[in-house]
Amino acid sequence: MKLDETVKNIKLIGDNILVFVEPPKKETQSGIIVSEEVAREHSELYGEVVAVGPSVKDFSEGDVVLLPPHGSTPTVYKNIVYHVFKEYSLFAKIEE
Repeated sequence: MKLDETVKNIKLIGDNILVFVEPPKKETQSGIIVSEEVAREHSELYGEVVAVGPSVKDFSEGDVVLLPPHGSTPTVYKNIVYHVFKEYSLFAKIEE
């Protein structure tokens, strides 16, 4: 994922983590259009850490992380949707 460099202007506080999650695809490979709700239910729950607060110990920018299905605070910056999580709510890093 290549994100706009303006994310570097965001300075989180505490143990907050800013994550970019690819929007769910609303069309199947065979061309069937699905509702946003169905697309979200069947999307993979992972994202890329784009910023971390000063109290975060286990995650850093660029990490790919497993996400809970609920519990984030969505926010929009420069027309891109990001999700803010507390460090304790993230499950794990994905190492590839």
